[in-house]
Amino acid sequence: MRRAAPARTRVSSKPARRTSYHHGDLRNGLLEAALELVKEKRSTHFSLRDLAERVGVSQPAIYRHFTDLDDLLSTLCRNGFEAFDEIERQMMAKSSDPWARLRGLIRAYLHFATNNPAYFRIMFDSGFANRPENIGRAQPTFQYLVDVIAEIGGSRDGAFEKAVAIWASMHGLSALMLSGQLGGVLKKPARAARLEQTVAELIERGLGRPRAAICIRRTAAKRSARSRLRRSPPADQEQDAGEAAPGGDW
Repeated sequence: MRRAAPARTRVSSKPARRTSYHHGDLRNGLLEAALELVKEKRSTHFSLRDLAERVGVSQPAIYRHFTDLDDLLSTLCRNGFEAFDEIERQMMAKSSDPWARLRGLIRAYLHFATNNPAYFRIMFDSGFANRPENIGRAQPTFQYLVDVIAEIGGSRDGAFEKAVAIWASMHGLSALMLSGQLGGVLKKPARAARLEQTVAELIERGLGRPRAAICIRRTAAKRSARSRLRRSPPADQEQDAGEAAPGGDW
């Protein structure tokens, strides 16, 4: 008797579907799945059907938690700004020196963007930050920068305009990193740190910080970077921590 050939197993290229949720967990599951889709597609352009398939539920089940896809993405936008605000507040609390605070805000922006690309796209590249329910969450994160610049200059005159210019620098570098235009810089901490330092120094010079103070800060940064690199694990041991909760460090 001929032995039957073993059945072939088809491997799907689609992400595995979540097939069950405990009571009350679906809402968070939808938010996490939406972040995954934004990160994969590098865009907020996907459908509720895509989301339902990813989570493994019917589309009507989504409506028990969100009125539509915009409502879900707007919620993620708020969550992102709340987390970013907390990171900035912690940076501001570390020092009373306005120059140190400025450096901290620059670092916070770049690190948040590169560690949380999906949140970053939703917060800054989708228009959801301009929705009425999100404006109050987004504005304080920019106001920290305005206040620090006013403190450095000793006046609020022109502080808003300078803050916009600095924001453009930070956002531009973040966008270039995330788009891949700078190659694999995100996988090279030393290069990423040098880019951060260069942007920070250009901003400080534009605001009138003495060159000597910048040089002293640069020397200290190099020592700190060497120390971090000695403590860092080999690249092949590093793992992707995901993006379930915004925040993190390079």
